[in-house]
Amino acid sequence: MDPAKYGISSVPLKHAPYGPIVPEKLKGANKGKVAVVTGAARGIGRAISENLANSGANLAIIDLLPDPLQETKSICKKYGVTVKTYPCDVTDVARLTAILKEVEQDLGPIEILVNNAGVAPGKPQWMESFEEFWRTIEINFKSHMLTTWAVLPGMRERKSGVIVNIASRAATVDFPFSTGYNSSKCAVTRATSTLQEELDLDELDVQMYALHPGGVPTAMSSREMNPEILKKYPSLQEATPDFKNLFKDPPELCGAVAAYLAAGKAKELRGMYIDCRQDLERIQAVGREKLQKDFLYTLKIDFLEGYKNEP
Repeated sequence: MDPAKYGISSVPLKHAPYGPIVPEKLKGANKGKVAVVTGAARGIGRAISENLANSGANLAIIDLLPDPLQETKSICKKYGVTVKTYPCDVTDVARLTAILKEVEQDLGPIEILVNNAGVAPGKPQWMESFEEFWRTIEINFKSHMLTTWAVLPGMRERKSGVIVNIASRAATVDFPFSTGYNSSKCAVTRATSTLQEELDLDELDVQMYALHPGGVPTAMSSREMNPEILKKYPSLQEATPDFKNLFKDPPELCGAVAAYLAAGKAKELRGMYIDCRQDLERIQAVGREKLQKDFLYTLKIDFLEGYKNEP
């Protein structure tokens, strides 16, 4: 991957919770609401869960790893909220669907959903079986849509709710060895904006967001590149340190932004792709009409001057 493809912001990015999203400001913002977080056992998912707990939400946390999931539960319970764990492989359609029904029986109607479960195998196509590729799609995209389909009817009935889908900068840039990851994150981002169009047509206060968590040095992102790949593509050896330097953000930043979005504090940005490192108040100050008119914070494709993306 060539880091130069991403560009450099002239406006400084945030690399820690700031202003409106510091824990003190978010305390109680989601008091009494029921929130579901997938991939909650560690890393970004744990940080999202803790920030939602700090904001007063009662939690249903889901992950394939039962022991780390219990650790997340212990951390969140310190905030005085109810936390229930549901060990599950999010590709197991029957089990995940049943869990979401259990959550409503155990805690009440689901008002916040954060789809965080994800994988990034980091293999070129010639090293990856189709089954491995498809499992990435199922974890990163299918599971997000399954949970969305399960909770949206209730949100529609109540005319309110928030769904945050953890996306990635991979949705916006091509780089090798990530066909499944890039495709799934792009699909999540586009599905988020499309569903928001439908929700707005029905004049519902149901908000959806595609959230880039920043460059978080998780177990997934910190993995060393396969020596066989480096041997075949020696030019990547020089780029590898630059790639690793992209991951410098704490998971707490994404966690705080997710809690802020869940509280309905960024309604002007609903349906959009949000980079958690950018100042949310600065973006919202531009106004939704201007952002949409200029096709900002959305996936798009451009053509040579004179050509337009005609219907």
